[in-house]
Amino acid sequence: MGLWRNRGRYGGRMRWHDLFDDLEAQLMRADREAFDDEVRERAEAEKAAVTLGAILAASEGERLRLTLVDGSRVEGAVTDCAAQWVHLTDGPREWLVPAPAIAAVDGAARGAPEPGMVASRLTLGHALRALAEDGGEVLIVAQGLQVRGVISAVGADFVTVGAARAVGMAAILTVSPAY
Repeated sequence: MGLWRNRGRYGGRMRWHDLFDDLEAQLMRADREAFDDEVRERAEAEKAAVTLGAILAASEGERLRLTLVDGSRVEGAVTDCAAQWVHLTDGPREWLVPAPAIAAVDGAARGAPEPGMVASRLTLGHALRALAEDGGEVLIVAQGLQVRGVISAVGADFVTVGAARAVGMAAILTVSPAY
Protein backbone atom coordinates (compact mmCIF):
# COMPACT_ATOMS: atom_id res chain seq x y z
CA MET A 1 0.00 0.00 0.00
CA GLY A 2 2.93 2.31 0.48
CA LEU A 3 3.36 2.66 -3.27
CA TRP A 4 -0.15 4.06 -3.69
CA ARG A 5 0.27 6.60 -0.95
CA ASN A 6 3.59 8.00 -2.12
CA ARG A 7 3.63 11.77 -1.87
CA GLY A 8 6.73 12.16 -4.11
CA ARG A 9 7.03 14.52 -7.04
CA TYR A 10 3.86 13.19 -8.71
CA GLY A 11 1.39 14.19 -5.98
CA GLY A 12 -0.84 12.31 -3.56
CA ARG A 13 -1.27 9.12 -5.50
CA MET A 14 1.39 7.86 -7.88
CA ARG A 15 0.25 8.74 -11.35
CA TRP A 16 1.82 6.18 -13.57
CA HIS A 17 0.86 8.10 -16.65
CA ASP A 18 2.82 11.14 -15.46
CA LEU A 19 5.74 8.93 -14.46
CA PHE A 20 5.92 7.29 -17.87
CA ASP A 21 5.50 10.63 -19.66
CA ASP A 22 8.40 12.00 -17.63
CA LEU A 23 10.56 8.96 -18.42
CA GLU A 24 9.69 9.25 -22.10
CA ALA A 25 10.60 12.96 -22.11
CA GLN A 26 13.93 12.18 -20.42
CA LEU A 27 14.66 9.46 -22.96
CA MET A 28 13.74 11.74 -25.88
CA ARG A 29 15.97 14.51 -24.46
CA ALA A 30 18.87 12.08 -24.04
CA ASP A 31 18.35 10.75 -27.58
CA ARG A 32 18.27 14.29 -28.97
CA GLU A 33 21.47 15.23 -27.11
CA ALA A 34 23.20 12.07 -28.38
CA PHE A 35 22.02 12.83 -31.93
CA ASP A 36 23.24 16.45 -31.69
CA ASP A 37 26.62 15.23 -30.38
CA GLU A 38 26.93 12.74 -33.24
CA VAL A 39 26.06 15.41 -35.83
CA ARG A 40 28.70 17.74 -34.36
CA GLU A 41 31.33 14.99 -34.35
CA ARG A 42 30.57 14.00 -37.94
CA ALA A 43 30.66 17.62 -39.12
CA GLU A 44 34.07 18.09 -37.46
CA ALA A 45 35.34 14.82 -38.98
CA GLU A 46 34.18 15.93 -42.44
CA LYS A 47 35.92 19.29 -42.06
CA ALA A 48 39.10 17.56 -40.90
CA ALA A 49 39.06 15.30 -43.97
CA VAL A 50 38.93 18.12 -46.55
CA THR A 51 42.24 18.39 -48.41
CA LEU A 52 43.83 21.34 -50.13
CA GLY A 53 43.27 19.52 -53.43
CA ALA A 54 39.54 19.38 -52.70
CA ILE A 55 39.42 23.10 -51.94
CA LEU A 56 41.32 23.90 -55.13
CA ALA A 57 39.05 21.60 -57.19
CA ALA A 58 35.97 23.31 -55.75
CA SER A 59 37.46 26.63 -56.84
CA GLU A 60 37.59 25.71 -60.54
CA GLY A 61 36.90 28.85 -62.56
CA GLU A 62 37.58 31.10 -59.56
CA ARG A 63 40.46 33.52 -59.38
CA LEU A 64 42.97 32.56 -56.69
CA ARG A 65 46.15 34.07 -55.34
CA LEU A 66 48.64 31.46 -54.19
CA THR A 67 51.50 32.23 -51.86
CA LEU A 68 54.18 29.63 -52.41
CA VAL A 69 56.49 28.16 -49.79
CA ASP A 70 59.33 30.46 -50.89
CA GLY A 71 57.11 33.55 -50.39
CA SER A 72 56.52 34.21 -54.10
CA ARG A 73 52.99 34.58 -55.42
CA VAL A 74 51.08 33.51 -58.50
CA GLU A 75 47.55 34.58 -59.33
CA GLY A 76 45.03 33.38 -61.85
CA ALA A 77 41.86 31.45 -62.56
CA VAL A 78 41.77 27.75 -61.77
CA THR A 79 41.43 26.03 -65.14
CA ASP A 80 42.22 22.49 -64.08
CA CYS A 81 43.04 20.72 -60.88
CA ALA A 82 43.88 17.34 -59.40
CA ALA A 83 44.65 16.25 -55.86
CA GLN A 84 48.38 17.03 -56.27
CA TRP A 85 48.39 20.12 -58.50
CA VAL A 86 46.48 23.11 -59.78
CA HIS A 87 46.65 24.83 -63.18
CA LEU A 88 46.16 28.60 -63.10
CA THR A 89 45.82 30.99 -66.04
CA ASP A 90 45.99 34.76 -66.12
CA GLY A 91 45.48 35.93 -69.69
CA PRO A 92 48.34 34.44 -71.70
CA ARG A 93 50.28 33.39 -68.58
CA GLU A 94 49.78 30.01 -66.98
CA TRP A 95 51.28 27.94 -64.17
CA LEU A 96 51.19 24.36 -63.05
CA VAL A 97 51.61 24.49 -59.27
CA PRO A 98 52.19 21.37 -57.15
CA ALA A 99 49.96 21.35 -54.04
CA PRO A 100 52.97 20.88 -51.67
CA ALA A 101 54.44 24.15 -53.03
CA ILE A 102 51.41 26.12 -51.80
CA ALA A 103 51.78 27.87 -48.44
CA ALA A 104 48.51 29.82 -48.58
CA VAL A 105 45.48 30.30 -50.83
CA ASP A 106 43.40 33.46 -51.04
CA GLY A 107 39.96 33.32 -52.67
CA ALA A 108 39.36 29.56 -52.44
CA ALA A 109 36.09 27.80 -51.73
CA ARG A 110 35.51 27.09 -48.04
CA GLY A 111 35.09 23.35 -48.36
CA ALA A 112 34.37 20.69 -50.85
CA PRO A 113 34.09 16.99 -51.44
CA GLU A 114 37.23 15.15 -52.35
CA PRO A 115 38.20 15.16 -56.03
CA GLY A 116 36.77 12.28 -58.03
CA MET A 117 38.60 9.03 -58.61
CA VAL A 118 40.33 10.19 -61.80
CA ALA A 119 41.42 13.56 -60.37
CA SER A 120 42.70 11.94 -57.20
CA ARG A 121 44.87 9.58 -59.26
CA LEU A 122 46.37 12.29 -61.50
CA THR A 123 49.76 12.94 -59.97
CA LEU A 124 52.21 15.72 -60.70
CA GLY A 125 54.13 13.14 -62.73
CA HIS A 126 51.10 12.66 -65.02
CA ALA A 127 50.87 16.41 -65.63
CA LEU A 128 54.61 16.68 -66.31
CA ARG A 129 54.48 13.72 -68.72
CA ALA A 130 51.69 15.47 -70.63
CA LEU A 131 53.91 18.57 -70.88
CA ALA A 132 56.82 16.38 -72.04
CA GLU A 133 54.66 14.84 -74.77
CA ASP A 134 53.66 18.33 -75.89
CA GLY A 135 57.35 19.08 -76.43
CA GLY A 136 57.14 22.78 -75.66
CA GLU A 137 59.80 24.65 -73.77
CA VAL A 138 58.98 25.19 -70.09
CA LEU A 139 60.29 27.27 -67.24
CA ILE A 140 60.55 25.31 -64.01
CA VAL A 141 60.94 27.44 -60.91
CA ALA A 142 62.22 25.36 -58.03
CA GLN A 143 63.54 26.28 -54.64
CA GLY A 144 66.79 28.09 -55.36
CA LEU A 145 66.84 27.73 -59.16
CA GLN A 146 65.11 28.24 -62.48
CA VAL A 147 65.47 25.76 -65.33
CA ARG A 148 64.37 26.48 -68.89
CA GLY A 149 64.11 23.81 -71.58
CA VAL A 150 62.11 20.91 -72.94
CA ILE A 151 61.14 18.15 -70.52
CA SER A 152 62.92 15.04 -71.76
CA ALA A 153 61.98 12.56 -69.03
CA VAL A 154 59.77 12.26 -65.98
CA GLY A 155 60.75 9.84 -63.24
CA ALA A 156 58.99 8.83 -60.06
CA ASP A 157 60.19 11.90 -58.15
CA PHE A 158 62.17 13.98 -60.65
CA VAL A 159 61.89 15.62 -64.03
CA THR A 160 64.75 15.92 -66.52
CA VAL A 161 64.98 19.12 -68.54
CA GLY A 162 67.17 18.97 -71.63
CA ALA A 163 69.70 16.21 -71.77
CA ALA A 164 71.01 16.15 -68.22
CA ARG A 165 69.39 18.52 -65.70
CA ALA A 166 67.27 16.56 -63.21
CA VAL A 167 65.03 18.53 -60.85
CA GLY A 168 63.42 16.91 -57.82
CA MET A 169 59.62 17.18 -57.95
CA ALA A 170 59.51 18.02 -54.25
CA ALA A 171 61.47 21.24 -54.97
CA ILE A 172 59.24 22.43 -57.85
CA LEU A 173 57.28 25.59 -57.12
CA THR A 174 55.83 26.27 -60.59
CA VAL A 175 56.02 25.05 -64.16
CA SER A 176 55.01 27.44 -66.92
CA PRO A 177 55.49 27.77 -70.65
CA ALA A 178 58.78 29.52 -71.43
CA TYR A 179 57.94 32.73 -73.26
